[in-house]
Amino acid sequence: MRILLLVLLFFLNLKSFAQSTKKLTLVDATTQKVIPFANVVFNGKAYKGTSTDIDGVFYVAATIKTITISYVGYETKTVNLIDVTDQIITLQQKVSTLEEVVISSSENPAHRIIENVIANRDLNNPKNLGSYTYISYDKIIVDIKDRKPVTNSVDAGQNLFKDAHFFITETVAKHKYLKPRFTEDSVIARRTSGLKNPNFAILANTFQPFSFYSEHIELFATPYLNPISKGSTKKYKFRLKDEYLVGTDTVFVISFEPKANRNFEGLTGLLYINSNQYAVESVDAKTYNSGKIDVTIQQKYKFVNNQYWFPEQLNFEIIVGEGADAFKYVGKSYLSEIKPNTALTKKDFPFVSLTLPESVGGKDSKYWDNYRKEVLNTQELRTYTLIDSIGEDVDFDRFLKFPQKFFEGRFPLKYVDVDLRNVIRFNKHENVRLGAGFLTNDDLLKNVSLGAFAGYGFRDGAWKYGGSLDIDVPGKKDVSFHLNYENSIREVGTYAGNNIRNPFVARNIIASQMDAIEALNVRTDMKLLRNMNWSLGFNTAEVTPLYNYEFINNNSAVRRYTNSEVNFGIGYHVNEKLINSFGATTRLANDTPIFNLVYSRGLEDAFNSDFSYNKLRFTLDHSFISKGLGKTGYRLDLGYIDTALPYGLLFTGEGTLDRQIPFVVPHYFQTVTPYEFLSDRYAHLFISHNFGRLFNNKGSFQPDILWHNNFGIGSLEHPASHQFITFETKEALFLETGLELQNLIKLPFENFGYAGFGLGAFYRYGYHSFENTEDNFAVKFSFGFSFR
Repeated sequence: MRILLLVLLFFLNLKSFAQSTKKLTLVDATTQKVIPFANVVFNGKAYKGTSTDIDGVFYVAATIKTITISYVGYETKTVNLIDVTDQIITLQQKVSTLEEVVISSSENPAHRIIENVIANRDLNNPKNLGSYTYISYDKIIVDIKDRKPVTNSVDAGQNLFKDAHFFITETVAKHKYLKPRFTEDSVIARRTSGLKNPNFAILANTFQPFSFYSEHIELFATPYLNPISKGSTKKYKFRLKDEYLVGTDTVFVISFEPKANRNFEGLTGLLYINSNQYAVESVDAKTYNSGKIDVTIQQKYKFVNNQYWFPEQLNFEIIVGEGADAFKYVGKSYLSEIKPNTALTKKDFPFVSLTLPESVGGKDSKYWDNYRKEVLNTQELRTYTLIDSIGEDVDFDRFLKFPQKFFEGRFPLKYVDVDLRNVIRFNKHENVRLGAGFLTNDDLLKNVSLGAFAGYGFRDGAWKYGGSLDIDVPGKKDVSFHLNYENSIREVGTYAGNNIRNPFVARNIIASQMDAIEALNVRTDMKLLRNMNWSLGFNTAEVTPLYNYEFINNNSAVRRYTNSEVNFGIGYHVNEKLINSFGATTRLANDTPIFNLVYSRGLEDAFNSDFSYNKLRFTLDHSFISKGLGKTGYRLDLGYIDTALPYGLLFTGEGTLDRQIPFVVPHYFQTVTPYEFLSDRYAHLFISHNFGRLFNNKGSFQPDILWHNNFGIGSLEHPASHQFITFETKEALFLETGLELQNLIKLPFENFGYAGFGLGAFYRYGYHSFENTEDNFAVKFSFGFSFR
């Protein structure tokens, strides 16, 4: 009886609350877009009121008679609530005829507030909490940016979507975080228009950072300087637009935009700073001069447990393209059940940070209503109805295989995939190789794939063929086994990166020095520890050089040989983030260091192998941003062999100079011909600094400026053992430098980006420079894609 009474009292209070409050939404009078974070004063009392949320929504009690609404750039409006018959209230944009007064740095009151925000950044950054958990509801919609009325039959396609969006997806996920870098986004419910069993999930934090406190806000792989980063008052123009009371706290409304002649990628918008700990209460920011993709992010924070500022709403709008063909992606994320400093340990986090169980679909409307802040409107409901019916007729689910398959170099068919890597290849030895390759897929055997390929090289007039068996072991350790046989060719040298089996690597086009091989390889890959990948393998090959060469070994001339070796590899990715999407585990790129080490042991007499040796290869890749100066990336590459080996097993191929095919290849020497140097031990350092648009950030001519500096040193014991080939060694330090202008010419690509063409000039100097100055120069082309 007591429980029944409590339930009755609860619903009576709920009913009373619903009857005594009114929900209102604030929108722009012209565009009808919602106005977030506007100040609302009750009954003319400045210390009593509220503010609109990200969706422009606010609530008023029945006792409130009048409200006064103000927002930067809009006319202040006072409304008598007794006259309000609609839930929508409009504000008119302000038309100003006065020139804005620019305040000098020493007088600007906004600077004092921004400096306080910067001083309290570590205190208010939620990433500095020991841990936290929360539940998020995410909704993402895709639509045409500006819909036009349907006036003729040409617009019939748009007429189909007259009352619907092109796409809608909803996700409920539980999030966990443990300082400094352990995260998990576990999807617990998902609904996507047109798909019955989507094998992906889209969360709002995929498109924007979780909080607004990093030095740079990274959007679409571009780092934008945060207006509350250290020293930002020298980079941004700040203006105090408004201030108002909320309880005992003051909220300062500050506009920001990059200063003229900026040397960084910037944002423009409004900051709402609460005097309580000088924290960001809300932010509305947009990318500044970002080309064919405009991104707007909005974040709203609340004071949790009277101690921590934490995000409660995250919105984004992405406009891709220009004009009538532009698309918009609109995302909203609402956070609930926020629990700071939850008891968590490393063991509570899986290796994969975004997990997508198979049982997250099929939730009914009552389930979704528990998480939706607002019920779906008519247009959103019609989107589900329309796209679901189309998806059932067309079977959209079968197309979900394509993204990941293409990423793996496959084209999916029923029972088998076409191996795109073996359809066509280009290199200077074969000129063109045409062929075919097939791999069975999960339609035939789950987690097991059988493959075969064959191809014919037109210049060397030889067939190549092979087969494979790949087994994936289901489980969290990501264990797989691979068996490969091939009768084919292999480029000489084992320089990191050379692998002609991947035709999509540009460096392989200039490969010409080949060995014929008949090889058998077995390998297992696994992930036994966090951030770390392991591999263990064995391969044996009969090798025949396809060039005039002899190796002098123990006073005997060796031309053909057999080599068997066991390999152990380990890769360590600092701050690795893996996601489970489109049926595969994918590693997200970031700037933190990546270490790779491969050890090979030659097994003399194993399968008639001729050599015993130890071989090590190590690479370190890392990049970082220097504020106001751009982004620096480098690769350290080391190799070591402890005994004399044939030419094909040594280190070579680090050059990319080919006057007929002059293009820039990262992490290679640009003024060195492919096989100019030969080493059994070496150390290379490749450094590139991208100034971005540091020196020109206006107009249509905005090339990215890169400065390259490459260094190398190495040696070769027993150089006389290698007969009939020419090579140099680099006991003295090799030096080259270069300047590259990327996106020098930009051509529009499908109205959402640009195909960029660049030019680079490189110069070798020092001990290995040539007598004729012009021989030390190399001019090369580069290609790329950008949104700006």
